[in-house]
Amino acid sequence: MKNPLATYQKNQVAGMGQKDLILLLYNGALKFLRQAQEELDNERTDAFADRVERVHRIIFHLYTTLDFDKGGEIAEKLGSLYSFIISQLYILNSTRSPEIIRDIGEILSGLKDGWQGVDSQGISETSNVENQEQTSGGQRALSVQV
Repeated sequence: MKNPLATYQKNQVAGMGQKDLILLLYNGALKFLRQAQEELDNERTDAFADRVERVHRIIFHLYTTLDFDKGGEIAEKLGSLYSFIISQLYILNSTRSPEIIRDIGEILSGLKDGWQGVDSQGISETSNVENQEQTSGGQRALSVQV
């Protein structure tokens, strides 16, 4: 028998727009980054590595779902930023540097704040693999598949 809470959560996520899904991913990455810091403070290296890996998976997902054809320069800049974060996560895993955790947190918080300011109509809303391009003010909208 399926877990009713898991079913509810899956249905809730399935009904979200792209902007809300992206914000959910940023919130998750920030949460796991905070937990990584707590695990580091408590010298729990296995749990620390697990939290860093969870952040890595989220950022990697965000990177792989960028639509470089439709997103243009914005997608390219986000891609470069995500690549930088991923490289910093590898360094973090080996150095356990609180400064790197802080720096990644600042970058992710800034990105999250930026997405919160984006008009939801300016993002392609998709419920399947097909992208439906929308325009906002005559400009091509950033399209991110999530």
